[in-house]
Amino acid sequence: MKPLALHLASLTALIPLSLSLGAEKEIQFPAASQHATITQRVGLTDISVDYSRPDKRGRDIFGGLVPYGKVWRTGANQPTKIKFSDAVKIEGKDLPAGEYAFYTMPGENEWTIIFSKNLKLWGAYGYKDDADALRVTVKPSMAPNPVESFTIGFADLKDDSATITLDWDKTHVPVALTTNTMEKVNAQIAEGLKKPAALQPAFYYQAASFYYDHEKDLEQAAKWIDTAIEKQKEPRYFYYYKKGQIEAKLGHKDQAKAAAEKSIELLKADPNPDETAIRNNQLLIDSLK
Repeated sequence: MKPLALHLASLTALIPLSLSLGAEKEIQFPAASQHATITQRVGLTDISVDYSRPDKRGRDIFGGLVPYGKVWRTGANQPTKIKFSDAVKIEGKDLPAGEYAFYTMPGENEWTIIFSKNLKLWGAYGYKDDADALRVTVKPSMAPNPVESFTIGFADLKDDSATITLDWDKTHVPVALTTNTMEKVNAQIAEGLKKPAALQPAFYYQAASFYYDHEKDLEQAAKWIDTAIEKQKEPRYFYYYKKGQIEAKLGHKDQAKAAAEKSIELLKADPNPDETAIRNNQLLIDSLK
C-alpha cells in the first residue's frame, strides 16, 4: 500500500473512535451524602428543607465526627436550608417568613439552633453570628433506635404547631414550631362575616368545625353549624354529625343524640352507606348514656 493510502486508512480507522469518545456522556457517581428535600404544611404555613444526609458508617458522631461546641452545617456539603412561607415561632421566639441557613451547635446536654440570613457559605466555613436571624437552645435526648443516615423530619403535627426533628446515630433533637394559623383563620372568619349574604353553607360548617376542634366559643360554633344546616338545600350527614359533636361538648345530650340520629338516617338513605360514618355516629350516641 502507498504511503498516502496508508495515511488515509489510519485516519479512517481513527474517526469512529473519536466520534465515540465525543458522544460519550459524562459519568456520574453517587454522592457520599445523599441530597434530600422535605416539604411540610403546618396549618397554613408551608415549610421546606433542603439538605444532605451523611451516614454513620461505624463512626462516633456527636462529640466525635461532629465536635461539641462548634457550629455545624446540620448535614453535609452545603449548609442545610429551611424556608417558611409565613412568620413562625421557634421555641416561642419569633422568626419572620423567609429562607435561612439552618446551622446547629451540638452539645452533650444542650444544642443551639441557628437560623442564619447568610445563604452563600459552603458548610459552616466563614460563619459569623452577625447574620443570625434567631438562636434558640433545646435539649437533646437518646434516640429509641440508632439512626444510620442523618434525618430531618416533622412530628407532632397539628394545624398550629409541629416539632422539627433532627435524628442521627443515638441522638434525637426536637425543635418546637408554632404557626400563626389561629390568627389567620380568625381574621378570615371575621372578614367573611362582613358579607353574610355571600357566604355558602360550607363556610359556616368549616368555621364551626374550627371552633370545635380548638375548643373556642362553642356556643358560637353551635350557631354556625345550625346556620350551615339551614342554608344547605340538600341535607349533609356530616353537618349533623358535627352538630352532634358540638352539642355533646356543650352538655346538650338530647340535641346531640337527635343530631347523630339524623346523620345516621341520612347515611342509611344512601344506596351504599358509609358504615364507618354510621359507626362514628353510634359511638357518639353511646357516649351520651
